[in-house]
Amino acid sequence: MISKYFSLAWLLVLNLLLLSSCLNSDVEETEFSPDAQIYAFSLSSATDTSDVLSATKFTIDQINGKIFNKDPLPYLFRADSVLLNITGVSTYSPYALVQLTLDPDSTYNWIQSDSVAIARLKKIITTAPDGITKKSYEFQLNIYQEDPYFLGWEQRSSGYLPAPVVSQKTIALKNRFITYFNTGTAIQAKSANSNNGADWATVALTGLPSTLQLSSLITVNNAAYGLDTTTGAVYQSADGANWSRIVTAHTIKAIYGELPQATPGNILAAAEINGMLTFVQTENFSVLKPLNRLPANLPLKDFSATKVDIPTSYSKYLILSGGTTSENKSNNNIWILLENNGVITHILSRIPGTISVNGSNLFFYDNKPYLMITSSGKNSLMYSDNSGLDWIKAAENQDFPSGFAERTNASVLTDADNYIWIFGGISATQTQLADVWKGRLSKYDSH
Repeated sequence: MISKYFSLAWLLVLNLLLLSSCLNSDVEETEFSPDAQIYAFSLSSATDTSDVLSATKFTIDQINGKIFNKDPLPYLFRADSVLLNITGVSTYSPYALVQLTLDPDSTYNWIQSDSVAIARLKKIITTAPDGITKKSYEFQLNIYQEDPYFLGWEQRSSGYLPAPVVSQKTIALKNRFITYFNTGTAIQAKSANSNNGADWATVALTGLPSTLQLSSLITVNNAAYGLDTTTGAVYQSADGANWSRIVTAHTIKAIYGELPQATPGNILAAAEINGMLTFVQTENFSVLKPLNRLPANLPLKDFSATKVDIPTSYSKYLILSGGTTSENKSNNNIWILLENNGVITHILSRIPGTISVNGSNLFFYDNKPYLMITSSGKNSLMYSDNSGLDWIKAAENQDFPSGFAERTNASVLTDADNYIWIFGGISATQTQLADVWKGRLSKYDSH
């Protein structure tokens, strides 16, 4: 006879053995990740009060095993000890080990609270949660080795225009620089390749009246436009040499430039409609779209203009400086013109009261508007970091060289290679200059 108590006890033992077996099976089946890759990397330092490091983006090249910052840190930047933030495939499955290699050759096991001599860090070696798989990354911290905002200049031409010259304007059209100049009796032109600005040849002009206002010349969508202010007629050229008059529905009083937020090719101009100065929008002046009236004291001639189109922001507008108004008064304001639902609105910049923008030159460079002014017997640069509302005097590293003669009403252009080109202008003795200067920030020299 078999005891029922013995049977129950045996059954309990058997169940316990099975449960234990199941638990052991669970433990054995647990797999740790073999992924040793770094998925996120950042730096911070208590001495970095401007938070430059924490804002720096690092590229993680998984194929070649490299970690580096594409955009170099500021010139002379220094942070001796930093904290690393390294993230793997999952925060719930941490690395089995992270090792750092520093110069001179030394390798140690890293923990997150360690301060690291970042200038000596050369390699990061991770071991995956499986304790076997490893991944090695070379580390490179890029810092500008020279001042990236030093603006270097060279003179490309001098005396390339024949005397006499009453007025002049240079435009860029289809890979050529073209300088138009009025001799007092006729308008002539010379051109040079936009890559060098040094070898100038005479351009045979046709169809261009001697009364064309040279300061009105602009280029939009591979075409040049200019205004004869004595008749209000607009002239157009596809090559800069052969010009023809465009029949317009209204008398044009000013050509301001291309509206960057509008359909490409839409030009903003001023026309006289029913005796009122009115903004008009046009593609090529053959059709005019009337908008709203001009504000009082907006310049009509001899102003400087540039479009501001910052890809990373909503800042898209036209900006004007200097020039004269419809009442022939000097304009000492900087105007920001914006288009919104068919209405042109305006904002006036805040500029120091001692700064004169008479004869100044606006241009868009390094993703910000710049202004060349005359002050204390020389030219200097100002720029705006807040969409043209306020203006800051550029530092000494952006001064013009000693051989750069003081001037107003120059032609200033920028190109796709991040060069600034300055052509001629009116000297302090009120004579026309005939020189060409080329400048670029040093941060673009390695590109």
